[in-house]
Amino acid sequence: MSKIEYNAALYLRLSKEDGDKEESDSIANQRALGLHFIKKNPDVKLYKEFIDDGYTGSNFDRPNFQDMIDLILKGKINCVIVKDLSRFAREYIDAGYYLEKLFPAMGVRFISINDNIDYKVDSSNNTKLIVAFKNILNDSYIRDTSIKIRSHLEVKRQSG
Repeated sequence: MSKIEYNAALYLRLSKEDGDKEESDSIANQRALGLHFIKKNPDVKLYKEFIDDGYTGSNFDRPNFQDMIDLILKGKINCVIVKDLSRFAREYIDAGYYLEKLFPAMGVRFISINDNIDYKVDSSNNTKLIVAFKNILNDSYIRDTSIKIRSHLEVKRQSG
């Protein structure tokens, strides 16, 4: 029986850029964590790294995310690795499309390191429920943050 070898995309995202740095510390930390995971798993080879530094997780209008999806659709990538689910997305509905529909249909292994989620190890309904719940929390977080920012800006506007 042949062992599956995974061509992995290491996906790194941060919503705010560090204006004075070439690359944010968070991106560097996400990379180090991902590369460490790959080193410990000989069946996983890094195909390409995709970085969206300065892009929100509230939608998928991210250039490198779209490039990654294009390579998945072309059959070049069959594994996606992220630090945690919030780096993948903070939007519940479309995240569910990728994780529950597209990736399984394309045979893509999804790994969220800090969430201890690896669809090769466990893609049970219980794991999918945990992923869905975490995605709902991530979606709620971004909506709550948006409300707080708007409220703060309104107070500043009224204060002159």
